[in-house]
Amino acid sequence: MAEQAADKAKDAIEKGADNADRAINTVAAKASDATTRVKNIAEDALDDGRDALENALVCAKDAVRANPITAVAAVAAIFYLWGRMKR
Repeated sequence: MAEQAADKAKDAIEKGADNADRAINTVAAKASDATTRVKNIAEDALDDGRDALENALVCAKDAVRANPITAVAAVAAIFYLWGRMKR
């Protein structure tokens, strides 16, 4: 009788451990999937940011080439105002 109770307790513990193991594996798989999705989204955002920066630089270069005197005057005005603000 005591042996049967011990066997039942052992079986219950093993069943609980198996359930916990399955739950842990399920959670780990979901977390892995989520981190992979977040990584892919972050990489896409970084690529989009790089593309936007490259486009902005190309546009700035084109604007300077089209209007070099205006560009020099704008830079001079910016540095003048920056110098005034630092005082």
